[in-house]
This record gives sequence, C-alpha cells and structure tokens, in this order.
Amino acid sequence: MSNIDQTQDENKSEEVTELSLLKQRASMMGIVFSNNIGIEKLRERVNEKLAEEVAEENSIKSAEKKVKAKTLRQTIMEENMRMIRLRITNLDPKKKDLPGEIITVANEYLGTVRKFVPFGEVTEQGYHVPYCIYKLLKSRKFLNIRTVKNPQDPLKPIIQQSWVNEFALEELPQLTAAELAKLAAIQSASGGID
Repeated sequence: MSNIDQTQDENKSEEVTELSLLKQRASMMGIVFSNNIGIEKLRERVNEKLAEEVAEENSIKSAEKKVKAKTLRQTIMEENMRMIRLRITNLDPKKKDLPGEIITVANEYLGTVRKFVPFGEVTEQGYHVPYCIYKLLKSRKFLNIRTVKNPQDPLKPIIQQSWVNEFALEELPQLTAAELAKLAAIQSASGGID
C-alpha cells in the first residue's frame, strides 16, 4: 500500500468519525436528515440550527430586559410606599389633646395615600408609615408664638414668632423576623388582622 492510499484511508476514517458525530449531534438537536447525507450538508444544517438557537436565546434575553425595566410610576411607588418605623411626638401645643391625625399625600403617580398617624405613647415601640407620609410629617411646621418679659418695659411683653417642626420623628430600626412573628400573633389574638 502506498503513502497516498494510506493518507486517503485516514482521511476517510476521519470523515466517517466526524460524520457520525455530526449525525449524533443533529439527532439530539432534532434535525431531520437522510442516512446518506454528505458531511458538508449536515455540518451546514447543524450550524444553521445553532445560529437559530442563539438568535432565539438573545431575543428571549432582550425581552426579559424589557420586562424588567421599571416604569417611572413603579419606581416612584416602590420608593415612596416602603414602610418606615417611627416614634412620633407632636410638638404643636394646639394639638396636644389629639391622639393622632389623618395624613393624606396625593399626586398623579402615587394616587391618594391616606393613613391615621397616632402621636405620643402609642408610637413608643414604633409605628409604620409609608415613606411619602414620613416625608410630609418631616416637612410640616407650625407658627410658634411666645411672649417674653421686656426688661425695659415690663408692661409691654415681647412677642416672638418662629416656624418650628410640628413633629419630632425618631426613625427606628425595622422589625426582625422574630419580632414580626410575635406582632402577628398579638394582632391575630386581638382580632386586629383577619
């Protein structure tokens, strides 16, 4: 046997091995082919199927990215509706006898958010309010008017006016899982939550 014949036999055995591997791969990929298909044609079909799968995977990923992109409203809602745990003290002497107040925040993105917010001892262990209501409470002020003695003329007191924060807000850490479970049990027993 000559060197040329031996080289041709090796090339044929390599082609047979590659053809059998391509046939196995094509079967696994669901490609239909005849038994006497050529190696070039089968390789072309496998590459086309791979390109289709890659294109399909890329389109799925881009669709997921589009789905995951949040709208402006979703972003604003997520930020402003998260709950903040506070201890709230009313500093306005005109409201010293009130147990609390209904606070309302409204805009085109949030809609209307309304919540009764208690003051004083009720909030000693913390009271949860949405972040948008927390921002409103923090920004509210009242006109504080005081009279002090005039050292020059005791018959004419000095009137002092100043804008003062209406609430003293102390932000508390969020409840742990154990504290939440305990609170849920207490509320369930008292009929606070259905």
